[in-house]
Amino acid sequence: MRMNFRFSTLPFFLILLFSDSLFLSAQMPDWKFFRDREGNSYYYDRAMKIRITDEKPFDYTPASQRGTDYYLNKGIELIKNGKYTEGLFYLKSLKTLPMNDIRVERNAAEAAKWINYLHKKHGTRYNRFDKESTILLNYTDGSYNLINEKLRYKIVLKKQPRVVRALWKLNDKGYGFKFGFNLERENTGDGFDCIVGIETRILKGKIGSPGAAEESWRNEFGTDNFTRVEVLRTDDRIIYHYSYNDGVPFSGIEGIYVNGNLIHIVRVLCSDNIKDNVFDVIMKPVEEMVLVK
Repeated sequence: MRMNFRFSTLPFFLILLFSDSLFLSAQMPDWKFFRDREGNSYYYDRAMKIRITDEKPFDYTPASQRGTDYYLNKGIELIKNGKYTEGLFYLKSLKTLPMNDIRVERNAAEAAKWINYLHKKHGTRYNRFDKESTILLNYTDGSYNLINEKLRYKIVLKKQPRVVRALWKLNDKGYGFKFGFNLERENTGDGFDCIVGIETRILKGKIGSPGAAEESWRNEFGTDNFTRVEVLRTDDRIIYHYSYNDGVPFSGIEGIYVNGNLIHIVRVLCSDNIKDNVFDVIMKPVEEMVLVK
């Protein structure tokens, strides 16, 4: 049984480097259609400038080395169209890639120029655009690196996360983030095999232990009907397996983390029928979630 969550939700380098690219009909005279090895599509004009014309909804596509030209130019195009938060997602995500390739280095430097331009142009208003683009995502060496830049955590995943919700709340003292993933790559419809929520609170002062963070979360969320089994406790996190007491056929993983004045709670939810497979994929990322000091 598969869970079915539904939500409304450079210049151009040598073409010969993309030997498996596909050229189709042109958007305008003298424009050529191009699709890179990751399936990203765009046009290039006679001056060999990349033109982004797609109007797909913003979907947190992970930056990668193979698609670096696309992510740079998509970010620039969004900024030119006044979509600053979305543009910063692409430019900042590109800058999180390993700098071990000359094209990535060049595009990261160009991304930094555009970020600086946006900062100088908008002054203090830039801080809001920057804050709203706190979720960054890249694909490196077979893993998806999901980064919350402002709230200082990173989770490394083997399955591609599909972002459902990412927003500040509680007068910017809280942040809610939710994503789903599927066990099979081709399952990219509206449903997810697993849903993961990460809630964060910014406290006035440092909190002493994950136990104190847990008490804070329990006070906020109130009574629940979970049975929990502790599987890990360290000086900055507690991890549980949980199930429902009333026979609801879902299970999950709960992680509670403390990092200075930040506390996070991660909740993973999936059907009991695929629990073992989901846990194989997500348990290690939850246990090893990186907290940046």
